[in-house]
Amino acid sequence: MKKLLLGLLSLIFLIVVIVAVMLVFKLCPPAGPWPTPPWCRGDFVVDQYQVKVSPTKLSPIKAVNMYDTWGRNYNQSMFETTQANIDRSFDRVKALGAQEVYVHDFDRAIYDDKYDPLSINYKLVDETFWNDFRDQSISQAELVKLVQSAHQRGLKLGIKRNLAFVNIGKYLWSGLSGKISSEVQKDYEAFNSSHSEAWIKDFFQKWQERLVAKGKMYQAAGVDSMTISPMFQDPTFAGQEDLANGLWKNLITELRKSFTGQIMVDLNVYGFIDGNNGAENWQKYDYYKQADIVEVRIYKILEKYQTKFGFDQSKMQTEISAMVAELDAKARAAGIRLSVFYAPSSYQNSIFAGPVEYLDVKNPAIKNLIKDYDEQARAFDYFFVAVNGKQNIVRLNAGNFAWDDALDPAVMARVSISASFRNKPAEQVVKAWFSKE
Repeated sequence: MKKLLLGLLSLIFLIVVIVAVMLVFKLCPPAGPWPTPPWCRGDFVVDQYQVKVSPTKLSPIKAVNMYDTWGRNYNQSMFETTQANIDRSFDRVKALGAQEVYVHDFDRAIYDDKYDPLSINYKLVDETFWNDFRDQSISQAELVKLVQSAHQRGLKLGIKRNLAFVNIGKYLWSGLSGKISSEVQKDYEAFNSSHSEAWIKDFFQKWQERLVAKGKMYQAAGVDSMTISPMFQDPTFAGQEDLANGLWKNLITELRKSFTGQIMVDLNVYGFIDGNNGAENWQKYDYYKQADIVEVRIYKILEKYQTKFGFDQSKMQTEISAMVAELDAKARAAGIRLSVFYAPSSYQNSIFAGPVEYLDVKNPAIKNLIKDYDEQARAFDYFFVAVNGKQNIVRLNAGNFAWDDALDPAVMARVSISASFRNKPAEQVVKAWFSKE
């Protein structure tokens, strides 16, 4: 057993040395099924966008949302690091004509005993690379680097937060056999099946303490805005909306004591438009009116507009226009100015189906999707046409922007079908609209 362990450690050490030598001398391995190091990747050639774009000047604030990952190995190749790509990525964001850029920070729930989705016996901690070999929390030094890089380019920097109650790390490598999507969703639904009054009060106490502590970090680094909304695996509060509404208001009040930048709220788009998100009654919420930035996220044409106009590519522009018009009307009725995060994917009919877990590369459903850069480009163009001139939509947040130019098959992840618009024709569409004077 000792010999086997020693042999394994020696092999790992040898691989590390070889990779280090390759990095120092910029050596490239022969083409093969293994990942290509980033210093060996050439220019990526993408399809040409065939739809005519006739942009006019957009009055809303123009922002870009970086892909929600931080750390190493986001394309599952162990070479990529977001930290090394800050300046290059922000150069591209600035070149698009954006005024703001948003980056995601990470939190994770650690349970005291075995995982119980309804238990209060957990604490909120920084995410680490070793949990899922991918995402980790942003350090203070990295915050300073992000702020400096953004401000040097005339960009404001906002921080969003990804909160994980379900440990995606335990599925990541089994997920390469096609289980990430289904297993994580099943755990998340169990987590949100019911939250008692005691659970909700405990959650807000923990979340408020965490946000106040992070707010002090962001304040010291010079961050311009931060969200209070836990994204990715946000808890719902069906049946306890009045309680949650008051606790959200108190959280905003307390956070303003340590963070003087803009406070952002992520508003569930179904709750905002329809008045409810499942069993959660969003008509009982008004806490978001105390925030400086109120944002809804849109990844596809919402189902109500698909039902009205049909699952038909030729109706895409009509459906997007109707959806944006109702968003504007709802914002006017609520007395708020809305930020809209928009991130269509780039596979066939994704504008109707929405994003997929593009890291789930062994899942037949993911493997068989066909990339469609033209659809993504048209979706962006039609969205900008629809938003233009709307009085109650004051920010356009284009998502998501990858941290490098890599596309599959050069990397393991199927970036070609993802919502990233970097190095795809949609990037030129966003640039055409954002940079129009």
